[in-house]
Amino acid sequence: MPNTTIPATAEALPKISRRTLLGAMTAAIPAAAVPAVLKTFDWNAFFAEATPAELARFHANALTEAMATMHPERSWRHVIDHKVQFVLVVGDERSALSVRQEV
Repeated sequence: MPNTTIPATAEALPKISRRTLLGAMTAAIPAAAVPAVLKTFDWNAFFAEATPAELARFHANALTEAMATMHPERSWRHVIDHKVQFVLVVGDERSALSVRQEV
């Protein structure tokens, strides 16, 4: 049996060339390159429309994040108890195996 190679034909492959690929890319880029209007968050509207419970949660989260930045060796959490009217922000000691920071 002779050991001859048979060259593969490209009959089943689509006719894609570098020129057609670049043409398709330049047609798609202007649609993606249109600058989107950036919506900035309106903090004044948030503070004006937020309920007291939402404001308490917002400020407790902010305090928890600030404490986590100041003391990253601890795991920080907060608890808001509306019944007792009490807010607690506490930094628990991390175990040696814990790598995830709770905020």
